Amino acid sequence: MSDPDEIAEPLQSLPAGMARRYAEYMPVNPEEPKPPPTNVGGYDDLLEFCRSKGLSISRSRQGLVAIDSLIESAEDKASLEALAKPIGMFFGDVLTHTIPGAHWKVINENFPEVSITRHTSVSVVHVAQRRLEHGIPTLVMNYDRALDLIRREPHQSH
Repeated sequence: MSDPDEIAEPLQSLPAGMARRYAEYMPVNPEEPKPPPTNVGGYDDLLEFCRSKGLSISRSRQGLVAIDSLIESAEDKASLEALAKPIGMFFGDVLTHTIPGAHWKVINENFPEVSITRHTSVSVVHVAQRRLEHGIPTLVMNYDRALDLIRREPHQSH
């Protein structure tokens, strides 16, 4: 993010996931439903890495463009592999902040997902790993694909 105080949104925590199958997290008291997490962080290392390169990123499509550019210009792409999870978490926060109704969910604790439609979730860490290992699709391509899927789903409801 361009300024640490840019967004005063507190970090939320994801519930622990189950290693197998699907777990749905419901509020303890259905009378007082809490909105699902949208801002879980997990990318401080990425922000620090970007700052060291003189780069600031925002939770937007432009932030993804900046990360894609950083990946493309890296001389040693293998050194970025340690940032796979932070890049994925950043990608997920971009989704939850730019797509109405998108929210985090956990199926496998090491690979949180972002639900973007009623029937579609994005495994954000896998997206980042694939980007780093294969180069394509880029984060922006994945983001645009998510937007396309939303446009195609009639009467989206979470």
